[in-house]
Amino acid sequence: MLSLTAIFSGCVTKQKYNELQMKYGRCQDELKFITSENQNCQNEKKSLTAQLNSLTSDLEQLRNDTLRLSRQARGTEREYEKAKKDYDELLQNFADVSTTNQSTINDLLGNLDKYKDELSVKEKMLAMQQDSLNKARADLTFKELRINEMQNILAQKDAEVKALKDKVSNALKGFEGSGLNVHEKDGKVYVSMDDKLLFASGSWTINEQGLNAIKNLAKVLENETDISVLIEGHTDNVPYRGSGQVKDNWDLSVMRATAVVKALLGNGNIAPTRLSASGRSEYLPLDENNTPEARAKNRRTEIILTPNLDQLFQLIQNN
Repeated sequence: MLSLTAIFSGCVTKQKYNELQMKYGRCQDELKFITSENQNCQNEKKSLTAQLNSLTSDLEQLRNDTLRLSRQARGTEREYEKAKKDYDELLQNFADVSTTNQSTINDLLGNLDKYKDELSVKEKMLAMQQDSLNKARADLTFKELRINEMQNILAQKDAEVKALKDKVSNALKGFEGSGLNVHEKDGKVYVSMDDKLLFASGSWTINEQGLNAIKNLAKVLENETDISVLIEGHTDNVPYRGSGQVKDNWDLSVMRATAVVKALLGNGNIAPTRLSASGRSEYLPLDENNTPEARAKNRRTEIILTPNLDQLFQLIQNN
C-alpha cells in the first residue's frame, strides 16, 4: 500500500502530480488505441475465417462441377461413337446398293448428310465440354494448391503455438498452484495470473513472487521474436474507491497491465513494439456469480501471446 499512500497523501508536489496526470492521460490514449487495434485484429481474423470457408465451399463446388462435366463428356463421347458407327454403316450400305437403284441411293445420301450434320454438332459439343472440363480441372488444382498451402501454414502455426505453450509452461512450472495458469485458445497462448500472485489488494506494485514469474516469462519471450504480447488487467465488480490518478476499476486495471509491461521490459531484451497494455476493468469476468470465489477468479492479469500471421494474410491477399 506504499504506492497508494504516496499518491494520495498531501505531500506530493504539484509538479509530480502534473506528471502523473500526464502519464495517466497517455495511458488512456494508449488504451483506446490498443482496444481499437485488438478489435481490428478480431475483425481481420473473422474475415480470414470467412474467406477460408468461402474458398473451401468453392473447392467443393468445383469438385461437383468436375464430376458433372466428366459425366457429360462421357455421355457425349458415347453419342459420338454411336453416330460415327451409324455413319460408317451408311457408307457401307451405300457401297452395297446397286447403282441402278437411284431412289435408294438418294435416300441413303439424304440420311448420310443428316448424320454428317449431327456428327459435326456432336464433335463441337464434345470439344466445348472438353475445354470446360479442362478449365474446371485447372481451377480445381489451383484451389486445392491454395487450400493446401493455407492448411500447411495453419498447421505450422498450430505447432508453433503448442511449442510456445510448452516452453512457457516449463518456464513457469514452479508457479503452478500459486494462481498461475497457461492454456491455449483460438491460436493464442494465455498466461493467466491471479491477483494474489502479482499484487496486494488495491495496489499495482508487483510483489516478489509475481516478479519472479514475470522474469521467467521474459526469458522465453526474448527468443520468441515473432510473438506479439498483449497484457490485459482485469478486476472484480467491487467498486474501487480512489482519488487523484487512480479513481476506479478502469484505472486500476490499466495501471496493473502497464506495471506488467514495464516488468517484462525491465527483465528481458524484448522490443517495446511487441508489447501492449490494456485495462478491461470488471467487464470480462470468468465467473458471473457474485460470490467471493467468483470475484477472486475474476481478479487476474492475462498475458496473451499471439503468433505472427503475416504469411497467411499474404497468401490470402495473393489469392
